[in-house]
Amino acid sequence: MMKILGKGLLRNIMVREGFKTHEIMLVVVQNGDKNVFETNENLEIDKILKEFPNIRTIVININTEKTNVVLSRKNIVIYGDGTIEDKLGNYVFKISPNSFYQVNPVQTEKLYNLAIKGAKLKEDDILCDLYCGIGTIGIFASKYVKKVYGVEIVEEAIKNAKENAKLNGVDNIEFIRGDVEIAFNKMLEKGVKPSVVIVDPPRKGLDSKTVKNLCDLKLDRLVYVSCNPATLMRDLQILEDAYKIESITPVDNFCYSSHVECVCVMNLR
Repeated sequence: MMKILGKGLLRNIMVREGFKTHEIMLVVVQNGDKNVFETNENLEIDKILKEFPNIRTIVININTEKTNVVLSRKNIVIYGDGTIEDKLGNYVFKISPNSFYQVNPVQTEKLYNLAIKGAKLKEDDILCDLYCGIGTIGIFASKYVKKVYGVEIVEEAIKNAKENAKLNGVDNIEFIRGDVEIAFNKMLEKGVKPSVVIVDPPRKGLDSKTVKNLCDLKLDRLVYVSCNPATLMRDLQILEDAYKIESITPVDNFCYSSHVECVCVMNLR
């Protein structure tokens, strides 16, 4: 068995590429504050950029924790502005190192269109986009509804989401930073009354408080986008008390693997 000693400076290298723009982000994950480009004479930014001209930004991420989490929240931008852009459908999205962005943009467009079609959106709808990331689903849906509220816990993602709304001329969307369990509950307490909700949680699925709130809301339409069928089934067992499952459609976002995304459309019983 390999023993991890936690020594050395260079920990990981992450490369993100815009599928349609071909813009590249290079993230160097370090086990310490020293700049690897300054301590290693073989690493010269000018030479790297000359060899890979599509690189738009280079970021150093400082991660000294003994964990399997790849990135910490501490980023140092050493070239560019710390973001790249990509296109989904007719929209342009800014992406930061810590921001979630689907790995398969071709299938992602199909995924989001399935979710929006399943939500049967109307002009007077108030839509809540929970776990909104950089605002992709909410921005996709914005032209069909009166108002969108997006909720996301990652600070960088919310910053990107607000920039993306401006970038795409979307003015009927509001992004709120916070844990969905707490932030969504506070929204409801303050009088926000969604007519439709789309949730796209991480693999761990929904928390119990959000499931209860969704059941209590008794929405006409609820759409659950899931990257983990196991937690989707767990949550549906509770949501089925209030909602009838209309359809569950798998989308092969993770080709040549056993993983799959699902779009589950539910209507009020």
